[in-house]
Amino acid sequence: MSELEQAKRKDKKVYITDIAISKVPFVKYKGFDDSKNEIMRNLAMDLLLVSKDENDSNEVAFTCDLSRENPLDEVGVAFGSEHEIDILSDTLSNHLIVSEKPVAVVVLHNHPSTQTFSLQDIHFFLQYTKIAVMVVVSNQGKIHYLMRDDNYNLEDAFELFKECIHELEPGSSTKDLYLSALSFLAKCSEVGLYYS
Repeated sequence: MSELEQAKRKDKKVYITDIAISKVPFVKYKGFDDSKNEIMRNLAMDLLLVSKDENDSNEVAFTCDLSRENPLDEVGVAFGSEHEIDILSDTLSNHLIVSEKPVAVVVLHNHPSTQTFSLQDIHFFLQYTKIAVMVVVSNQGKIHYLMRDDNYNLEDAFELFKECIHELEPGSSTKDLYLSALSFLAKCSEVGLYYS
């Protein structure tokens, strides 16, 4: 079943379970060693746990500094609603994202219409160029991520984004927003972005 078909079928929030947390996969992120990949898995599992226990399975974002010897020593945490989150509302997250250091932003999505990156997530990632990797963890433990490749071109990326949203209007349906995001993700390698 395609992600779009799954999104159409989910008409209410998916609540996080302990089973979903335990099934978060070990992802081999492009350019990361096993130690960093294990850190990313632990962050994803912790993120789901915090969302489940402290935010009614709504959106939570973790931000950490990947350049630290132990990135888990200091993690920014932002809490959102079922359908949105302001990552910069957390002071530490804001500081890390606007600093000069690479950071990893792990964003939890659990709203019914989005299984991967939303247009807002993509725009946020393009806007804040110091973010090294942005990860979406679904409430069922599925992971997607975006990174910049060596041939990344910011201007081309924003042009592609504009191209993918040019037919949207205020009040566009959730389906149209989702299809625009999928269109961007399908073409993002053309502008030097890696999506998995």
